[in-house]
Amino acid sequence: MSLQNFIKRLRDLGCNARANGSKIEIDVNKIEISITIDEEWTKAIQSFYKARQYSFDEERRILTSNRTVEYLVVRLDPGIYYRVNHKFSDSAENSVILTQASKEFRLSYFESKSYERTFEKIKERIERKASLRTAYGRPDHQRLPYRFEELFPNFHTITFLSKRKPRGKSIEDVGIAPVKACLFALAYKKEESWELSHEIKSKGLIYPRTNHDIDEVLEIPRASYDDAAVTFYKVAKSSQFPSQVFLAYYHILEFHFLRVADESLFNAVCAQINNPDFRTTYENVTRLLAAIKRNDNTSSEKDMLLGVLRKYVAEEEFIDFVKEIEITQNEKHFSKPKQSIFGERHAIGLEKGHALNGCAIVIKHIRNALVHSSDKYSREDCFLPLSESEDIVLRYIPIIRFMAERVIFATAKRDL
Repeated sequence: MSLQNFIKRLRDLGCNARANGSKIEIDVNKIEISITIDEEWTKAIQSFYKARQYSFDEERRILTSNRTVEYLVVRLDPGIYYRVNHKFSDSAENSVILTQASKEFRLSYFESKSYERTFEKIKERIERKASLRTAYGRPDHQRLPYRFEELFPNFHTITFLSKRKPRGKSIEDVGIAPVKACLFALAYKKEESWELSHEIKSKGLIYPRTNHDIDEVLEIPRASYDDAAVTFYKVAKSSQFPSQVFLAYYHILEFHFLRVADESLFNAVCAQINNPDFRTTYENVTRLLAAIKRNDNTSSEKDMLLGVLRKYVAEEEFIDFVKEIEITQNEKHFSKPKQSIFGERHAIGLEKGHALNGCAIVIKHIRNALVHSSDKYSREDCFLPLSESEDIVLRYIPIIRFMAERVIFATAKRDL
């Protein structure tokens, strides 16, 4: 009977499904597949649908039972992993285990509304397998074999298992602290960084990347680019955290701060001493010192940033770029009246003569928010990794990426 519950769920998802001994035959978009269920999964299905102790929080992806609480986790570091299995225990015989999601967790997700979106991707995968079979000339009158585990995402979870059922507290209240402590211990001892999925509030953890045509013929650039700038650019492109992406692009701009500032100061001094009438009189030396003071902006990072933008970025091109983004998104994210950005209100005015200055102020303010974890503002106004504040940073990444790319282009050498 429990297997029929599983089959009923498949039918609710729009498939024709039926049992055939130890197999389930499914028709998906006119593609006939056959799934073999082993004895272990059969017992798990029977036990799951008969049990009354499981409760699944679909929004936070948490499964609780009488003595266990199981959390979906996300790997933050880029390390290669396949089957992870870490176990912690204490003197009270409680345990914490991080490994592939339990069968009960996967079945709970299978029964949730969220699985409907996952199943659409699974159907696409089935269609690709069927097309490959046809391409290799294999008979299509036989049912396509499909692994049962492929009906579920490759989830990893961390589970707190209590020796006894807690009294006076929920299992989640008891388990959350040791689970978080174990995640820190993994980062400290095993160099593995995991986070509870419901703790990640940012919508843009993974910085979106454009899919390009793999058959596109690429042309060798006719320029050589600054090695340091390109290195920072690669770091920005390869990071999944918006804050790291932003700072890597900022480093490209910052790399040219002193170079541009020194050039501006050099030109100001040359304008004075190259004058044929220049003599080392008190008045001339005073004017020279005034020119040096007026053009020395090394004491202000904001002024040095603005100097780089003015030197390497065409303001008209930047204004057009911002307007195009706002038209595409149908919202004035950047130019609308001043909005709160990490405790201060800023906007980028899209008028010539003002756009680069406004951009420099916003970029510098966001950079400060990322590198200074002070209590200048309230908790809601500070930057916290993996929180909703990541989304603010993500919004401005196209702006700083545009600036960084223009600096790379402008400082390249046409020697190829």
